Amino acid sequence: MTSFVFSSRTTSRQRWCAPIVGGMLIAASAMQPAFAAASDIKALYNVTFAGFLIAKGTLGIRLKGGAYAAKVQISTSGLARIISSEESEASSRGSLSSSRVIPASYDLYSKGDKITEVDMKLRGSDVTKVRAYPQLSQADDRVPVTAASKRNVVDPLSAVVMPIRSADGAFDPDACDRVLPIFDGWTRYDIKLAYKDRVAVESDGYTGDAVVCSARWIPVSGHRANKKSTLFMQDNRDLEMWLIPAADASVLVPYKISVKTMRGTLQVVATRFEGADTTTTQAAK
Repeated sequence: MTSFVFSSRTTSRQRWCAPIVGGMLIAASAMQPAFAAASDIKALYNVTFAGFLIAKGTLGIRLKGGAYAAKVQISTSGLARIISSEESEASSRGSLSSSRVIPASYDLYSKGDKITEVDMKLRGSDVTKVRAYPQLSQADDRVPVTAASKRNVVDPLSAVVMPIRSADGAFDPDACDRVLPIFDGWTRYDIKLAYKDRVAVESDGYTGDAVVCSARWIPVSGHRANKKSTLFMQDNRDLEMWLIPAADASVLVPYKISVKTMRGTLQVVATRFEGADTTTTQAAK
């Protein structure tokens, strides 16, 4: 889900589906060997803006035999339903190699004031087919989306499959040391993560540590270079992603995402986990 949150686009076309995480929502980086048995991860999230509840989301991930499948659903909630009612659903599938996540398909459908759809197919991390509606508007400062922009990428929802590089490395600084090359159907951008802290957290289904990663949004193509929101997000230092380990799987999943926007702070926070590793030791206070 993470990557949706980091997108510079606004309103219903901000593609709320997946960070939680995005957007987040995802990793072309080292992965542990394929899992012999199925591992199921489920999480519930609250989305707040400027302190007000605006949406609720569910995230499900299944890892089995070198393959993964993920699904996220988000709907407006609280005061936001008075202004607009929107429901979004995204799903992705792919395989796990010894070195990375390799997405094969990504689908998004969002309905509200407008309909938003993406149907994308990938092979070897390269986009082979994409249909995205609505189309990007024409603008003189729009950076063209080239064929190169759609190679060696992951979709936004696959971004929530975050590999742990070693058996005891869930909270090592290098757990955050990665760049997520994301293509969402319209735009290509990178999310650059870096280690910031390790903190104790608690929610229904998980009590333990979270690794805190700072994040940077780096536009590559499809964005409007001179738009205020693009310039703001490029320079934005108030982005964080908190990650926790999942039981029986060598992955981290989002516990919290926090993004400062031009109009206030957007936060995605987990309220419940099934399949999270509850045996981790809390950070020293």
